Formats: sequence, structure tokens, C-alpha cells
Amino acid sequence: MLKKFGLTLSVTAIILFPLSTQGAGASSPASYPSPVQVQIYNDTSFIVYNGGLYELQNLQTGEKVFLQPNTNVSFNKNGTSLVSTLNNLKFSSNKGFRLQEIIGGNQIHNFSSDTKIHKSASHLSNVATTAKKGESVEHIGIHTATNGDKWFKVKNARGIIGWVSRSSTYEPIEAPSFSTITVNGKKYRGSLMIDANGKVINHLDMENYLKGVVPNEMPASWEPNALEAQAIVARSFALKAGNTLSSGTMSQVYRGYSSETSRSSAAVDATTGIVVRYGGKPVQTFFFSTSGGKTANVSDVWNSSQSAFPYLVSVESPDETSPYNSWTEKLSARRILNNFGYGSDTVLFDVKLYKPGQNGEVRGATLITSEGTKSFSNLNELDIRKYFQTDKNLLRSNWFDLNLQKTYNVQNTNEVTSQFGIKGQLVQLNGKTNSISTSLVNIQTTNGIISQHSDPATITATGKGWGHRIGMSQYGAQAMAKKGVSGINIVKHYFPGTTVSK
Repeated sequence: MLKKFGLTLSVTAIILFPLSTQGAGASSPASYPSPVQVQIYNDTSFIVYNGGLYELQNLQTGEKVFLQPNTNVSFNKNGTSLVSTLNNLKFSSNKGFRLQEIIGGNQIHNFSSDTKIHKSASHLSNVATTAKKGESVEHIGIHTATNGDKWFKVKNARGIIGWVSRSSTYEPIEAPSFSTITVNGKKYRGSLMIDANGKVINHLDMENYLKGVVPNEMPASWEPNALEAQAIVARSFALKAGNTLSSGTMSQVYRGYSSETSRSSAAVDATTGIVVRYGGKPVQTFFFSTSGGKTANVSDVWNSSQSAFPYLVSVESPDETSPYNSWTEKLSARRILNNFGYGSDTVLFDVKLYKPGQNGEVRGATLITSEGTKSFSNLNELDIRKYFQTDKNLLRSNWFDLNLQKTYNVQNTNEVTSQFGIKGQLVQLNGKTNSISTSLVNIQTTNGIISQHSDPATITATGKGWGHRIGMSQYGAQAMAKKGVSGINIVKHYFPGTTVSK
């Protein structure tokens, strides 16, 4: 009977431990109903701050661990592998890592040192696994032994369940209810994928992505209806972009949770799921700063078929208050020659613009030089803006004219020619020829010697608008919003023939 009685006590001790109701909620990886991927960083050595509950997964070995919240994880390239380190947690992977956002679960345990997790609530029982310093585990329940020892039932990221003594761990704490992760000083929602070369991709839901886009593409202080229009076109752009977006102007400017504002987030929430369609199919919507009074046909700006994009057509965009409605830029002949790839000894005689666009958009140019005449045509607007950029900036758009002023009369062997400048040209000096290389030259006149720029900026570009001018003008959207036009109707104006709905 004693033996039977003792056996019964032993079984009862294992099976009937009283469990607390706290901490019983199960955790799970966050899911993103409309997922978006954005590259946010790329480096071989950096630190990630996990301000929440995240699971680190080694994509080479499949190892998983919950990371202690509010800690820094370092990532460093080592040969062909990337090494992640948090206190006593250290993993190496030649396939990279996933930092997965975890939701649910009420309480967790953290560890100040490596701690054994036993298979039952006894120091004499076998060890199920060891929790490392820097690791978190889920809290499942509590048992107090007859000798007064308190034991916690826990589960780690690999699903291993066991018991840890109160003497070797802290009391359970509440798991973070909201998680952000910081990379290069910016906080982000969602999860991360980090490849072996240190490229960091942010995975999150579309609506949360947009909350990190809208205030960076349009001032959050603007009219609510303008912000709603921006949210709609940004959503449609991302939906059709596919693959991985960039966080810069090549896609849409995205600066994560750090940049969110209440006004811009309200615009995202108010338009949740609303996208732009043509013929019932979602379309990619483009936007830009300033139209200069009219937007452009896509065929007048890019090498795109107008019939393939009937909704990307020129429309009126009045009352824009942008400082870039009209602008001027000064260029030198040498700057233009350099932009077009000519050598330092080439002389520019004239420039003629090719302007076939409906509003006068420039698509090419003919340069008349000492090396002959060369024409460039059917160029994209970005190419044009590069060919006529100043020493510092691209031209703001491809809707412009040139005013050419020649400041030098140069005596050649048989004639006098008017030229923009003389830098790089050969001059006769005391029986020999020299190439002019200085920025200033001294010129003998009947009234004395004067100093003049050898390559003066006497070519003036006078233009309108800022950006590619395809789709929605942001300043135009603000002007319409001030008149009470809804966000949806603003978008319909700039994308004629489309429907805008969920």
C-alpha cells in the first residue's frame, strides 16, 4: 500500500500541478493581410533594436529563439556568413535571418544568465533545454512545490515546454502589446528579413506601410482630402509595383513608424483598401510635386504607348501655389557639353530643342559643335533633365525653353564667330598656342585689361513644374482640397476614366 500510495503521489505531482490562468494565451507570428516588402537598409555591420517581442530565425539552420524585448541585436558580416549576437545568443548564417514580429501571449520570462529548463518541476529532473541570456520564453503556468519552491512552466520559440525555478529566473512580465523595430535610427512596424550580405527588408501590412509613406510624400499639415488622395495613389502605386519596393524616391519615400503623424495616419485609415482601377483592373498611379498648370501625357514624358495608358493623360491643374510653378536655371556651354559626353576641347556653337509634347515637353536636342552636328531624340524626361542639369541639380522638369546668349567674339583664321565661352580653346600667345584652363581670363581692350569668366553661365533654362508631371500633382491636389473636393474625386480628376473604390 505504501508503495502504491507513493506512486500515486508521484503521478499526481506531475500531472495535477495547479496552473495560473495568467500567461495562458498562445503567441503566434504576426500575419499581414496585404503584405508589402521594402528595402530599408544595407550594410555589413549594424545594430537592430527590438522594441517588442520578436522571434529570430536562422534561415540556414532553422534555429528559432524569442529575443528579450528592448535589447540590441548586432549583425556583422564574417566571410560568407552574417553573425547575429545578443548577450549569450550567437548565430551564424550564410542565408541570413528573419526577425518575425510575434503577437498574442500574455506573459514572458527573461534570463540574466544561461538557465536550465527542466522536464518537470524538480531540480532532479532531466534538462529539456537551456535558455540563453538574451532569450525570452513564454509563461504558461505556475507550480509551488511542497517545500515552497516556486516553478514556472514555460515554452520557448522551438515549442519545447518545461519548468524553470524561480531561483534562476525573474517573475513573468507582460509581453509587449505593440512592437517596433529600430534600424539605423528609424523605427519600423512589422518584421525584417536580413540576407547574408546585410540587406534589410521590412515586411509589413500595406496600411501600416502607407502610414510611413504619406507624411514623407506630402506635408501632414495639408488638407485632409489632399492627404486622402495621396494615400489612395500611394496604395495603388505600391499594389502594382510588385516585388520589393525601395524606401527612397525610386519607389515611394518610406521612413517607417518614426515618421508617422496622426493627420496622415487618419487619411490612411479613412481610405483603407481604396485603390484606382481602369477597366476594372488596378493600375499603377504616379504622382509628383508640381505640374506648372498642366500635367503631361505619358507619351510626352516617357517612351510609353499612350494607348496602353489612357488614364495617364494631360489635364488642367490650376491654382497650384508651389514655388516651382515656374523656374529658371543658368548653365554654361561647358556644363552642357560635359553632360552630353563631349571632350574638353569641343566648342558649342548652338543648341536646338526638340519639343513634340502636347504642352511643349522636351524630348530631345540637336547640338551644333566644333565636332559637327548631333541630334538626340525620344529621350525620357529624366534623361533630358540630366542632359541639362546644372553643376548641382537636375532640371526640375522636361517642360522648358532655352535662352542662349553668346558673350565672346572669337577671331579665327578666316572669320569672327560668336561663342558662349572660350574655356578649353587654343589661343595664340607669343608665337605659341595655349589651351585656356582657368575659370577667369584677362582680356586686353581699348580701355584696358578686363577680367571675364572663360565659361560664363549664359544659357538660361526657363521651365514649369517639378517632377515627371505624370498623374497626380500634389500641389494641385492641395488646391482642389482647399475647394472642398474629396480625396476620391481629386484622384479621378488626375486619372481620367478610372474608378476609385475598395
